[in-house]
Amino acid sequence: MGLTASEDDAKDLVQAVFIAIYNKFEGIEEATALSYTYRVAHNKAMTFLKRRSRYVNVDPTSFVNVLKAPTPPEERDYTFLHNAMKELPHRMAAVIQLQYYEKLSYKEISAHLGISVKAVESLLVRAKRILRKKIVQDNKEY
Repeated sequence: MGLTASEDDAKDLVQAVFIAIYNKFEGIEEATALSYTYRVAHNKAMTFLKRRSRYVNVDPTSFVNVLKAPTPPEERDYTFLHNAMKELPHRMAAVIQLQYYEKLSYKEISAHLGISVKAVESLLVRAKRILRKKIVQDNKEY
């Protein structure tokens, strides 16, 4: 009953196993009868679980709200992020702006700012660390 979660389903599975064994009874050798029974039980249980996973038990009354128009997702408030970015040094803010808002690659950012790709990587790491600390501090105050 552990696999089926229902006593009725467990009884149905046991009955299906015995019917399958009864139908093949003449072809089953006595030496392998026990292992054959285990294999049939295993296969019937796996088939049952596979078929059961195709269906979902849902109360039909829960479909009443399906036809209602979906509500648009709530807009997130990013003012704390924008405020934290204003406090960043100019180059760090520029790197964050170019990377996340303008979707430029490290190579394009380095060409735009006239610095090396390694410097872009370093600035991004430091800027994100500063932003993370600032946002965590600001959220603790609320």
